[in-house]
Amino acid sequence: MPDFDEMWGDVQEEIQEKDAEDAVVNRASELKQLSADIDKATTAVINAKLSLESSIRQTQREEGVLGAAVNTIRGKVDTIDKHIDQVLKDAPTKLKVTVTVCDTDWQKMQELHAQWMEKEKQMLADQRRQQEVLWQKQSHRLTDIVRNNEGVWLSQRLFYIIGSLSLLSLITIVLEIAAYVYFHWM
Repeated sequence: MPDFDEMWGDVQEEIQEKDAEDAVVNRASELKQLSADIDKATTAVINAKLSLESSIRQTQREEGVLGAAVNTIRGKVDTIDKHIDQVLKDAPTKLKVTVTVCDTDWQKMQELHAQWMEKEKQMLADQRRQQEVLWQKQSHRLTDIVRNNEGVWLSQRLFYIIGSLSLLSLITIVLEIAAYVYFHWM
């Protein structure tokens, strides 16, 4: 006799298989859409990779062109520097300037120079007068100090007496130190 539990298990298995088949059939459109999206994303990644590789190659070519341009410019700048150095070297001997001045302009320059010299002479004269005034004030001040006998004034005789006493004191001290050292070590 067939077992009811077995039959019930078989029915349930069939139901589960049917549900699984329905789920797969229902999800088939989603899976197809997902597959299409994956294909699109893969194509986009491949295109992006190719675009980047192309950009890298273009950048490398432009880098080479830029390097060549820099080398060309560097050569031209070096040439210009050499020419400038040569011009500066030759300037004292080869660069001579001839100037032609008309008589009226020459006379005007002489007049301007004479005016300038006159102003300078006047300034020097004013400065000399100021110096003389200062010297006279200082001279009067010194005369007043001497007249009033201010400050310390030593006569020549007093200077020699003080100097002699100082020298004699110094010699005495040196002799005492010499005697002390001589007799102390003996």
